[in-house]
Amino acid sequence: MDDSAPLITDARPSVSTWTPRESALVVGTAVVDITPPVGIRAHNWGAARIGHATGVHRPLTASALAIFDAEASAGQWRYIVTADLGWWQSIAVYSGVFDPIAEALGASNQTLLLHLVHTHAGPSLAEGELGLPGSELVEPYRARLVQAIIDACVTAREAAISQVVTWAYGHCDMAVNRDFACGDREVLAFNPAGEADDTVVVGRFSNTSGEITGVLVNYACHPTTLAHENSLLSPDFIGATRELVETATKVPCFFFQGASGDLSPREQYTPGVEVADRHGRSLGHAVLSTLETMGSPATRLEFEGVVESGAPLGIWHPQPARPNGHTEFLSGTVEVECRPVLTVDELATRWAGIDPFAATERISRSERLADGYRNGLMAEHPVWVWQLGDAVFVAQPGEAFSKLQTELRERFPERTIVVLNLTNGPGFMYLPPFETYDVDSYQVWQTLLARGGLERVIEYAASLIAALPAPRAVTA
Repeated sequence: MDDSAPLITDARPSVSTWTPRESALVVGTAVVDITPPVGIRAHNWGAARIGHATGVHRPLTASALAIFDAEASAGQWRYIVTADLGWWQSIAVYSGVFDPIAEALGASNQTLLLHLVHTHAGPSLAEGELGLPGSELVEPYRARLVQAIIDACVTAREAAISQVVTWAYGHCDMAVNRDFACGDREVLAFNPAGEADDTVVVGRFSNTSGEITGVLVNYACHPTTLAHENSLLSPDFIGATRELVETATKVPCFFFQGASGDLSPREQYTPGVEVADRHGRSLGHAVLSTLETMGSPATRLEFEGVVESGAPLGIWHPQPARPNGHTEFLSGTVEVECRPVLTVDELATRWAGIDPFAATERISRSERLADGYRNGLMAEHPVWVWQLGDAVFVAQPGEAFSKLQTELRERFPERTIVVLNLTNGPGFMYLPPFETYDVDSYQVWQTLLARGGLERVIEYAASLIAALPAPRAVTA
């Protein structure tokens, strides 16, 4: 005898199914250790008194995703690599790492995305610091780094299997707005009055047996907990995030830095490593919370009917569903306007009393950023848009403000939008919004881009997304 309450199905709602965002992929993953030797040049902060690494807080890693593009002629492998490194000091340094990796894999900048998590506690990768403490270790490390990433990509490719990636948005309020008005300028510090994007994108990889095989995390926050008082190699908060997620899930966790040009932790530039680890655990718990909200892979919810209780109870049950297996890979460049590089005299006028050495260094940095990117007062800024089922990866090489991701997610709510800063090159500079150019801030005077550059990148990325096949409906 069935003692359950009767299910009434004579009335049907306007919405009767809900389908989570999922991707069906042939994908493999691999993780390699890329921790440099202690003593390597690691001078990432002008205020630092020590310019080399004196120890290791947490190991640095590189993670590779190898994706089989069955829709390409004769099939093709594509790679997304995320590495615990800071930034490219020049196009020459970037090319010295990217080009041999691409050559070994038979890849190009159309099939390989090399992403940096933007830790500010990593090694230098520049050749121009020879003669300084630890600089003799840089070039041997770069050679080992290149081989490690090649090995990771090959291992990931050989391990590729059919998998389902289930996507969800979570939230973590670790990141705050970091543009803080102080006198007649803005400094990089917690702005209690500023708004911050708290979105965490989580992707859960599952094999055909439904077992979880990996977790992807996309979050926008500058890894600047560890700063000028730190001389330890570290992925900053990202290390503790991965540790917590991996301990709970028993699978690898892959982190990708979002559009974080205006975002940082509330507490930062701190001595010791305790705050960095606390920040990482905060994000890690948000990731685990989001994972707990996901249903089984390849399922949707279907409205079954109503049970009359003290109140009418609508019953939803999971049902099998086919994940989205469509992939498409778009890319291109958008023309952006640049500003002329200021001379030493112009810098001295703009910042009264600026140290001549600092002025010269700022000009040198601008020239390095311009090399291979700017042509006169115009530049071609690269953008990649990769559709992986229901998710769309939007990657570009600069440090875009969070407006890039918030606007794209608002425009395309039925897709999971994964935004990657610091990916491939050239264009290693800030992309501030139009209105921020009215303020004296580091991000504005660091960038070569004139007002409106970010908005052009947003419009171009949106045009590429709009050119993709229409997204699957979430509800029906």
